[in-house]
Amino acid sequence: GQNGGTHGGGHLGEDTSFRWQCVEQPIGKLLFQRFLEGAPGLAAAGALWAELEAYERCEEAERGGAAAALRGRFFTPGGAEHCSFLSAAATAPPTGEAPPTEFGQARRELLAHLE
Repeated sequence: GQNGGTHGGGHLGEDTSFRWQCVEQPIGKLLFQRFLEGAPGLAAAGALWAELEAYERCEEAERGGAAAALRGRFFTPGGAEHCSFLSAAATAPPTGEAPPTEFGQARRELLAHLE
């Protein structure tokens, strides 16, 4: 409208945010993930992001194995793709029946790290 809201001229606000450009916009996300693949210090973080998304799409029956593989690849200290920027809380094994948002903390910390 005339008051220069979030989509009008002037204040873009959220539209220029990392989350909007690199997470919510499909083309921005694709380009950013390709950038991460080629950046030596960020390749593991980019791979973790891709694996978290694959995990979210996999069937319930496949989740146990996928979660174990993901933890072994990215959460194990000393591993080639260890993501040391994640907190102990984010990499802690789940207790009991893990909900679908099992990697929610890791995902939040990953995006904060990349931002």
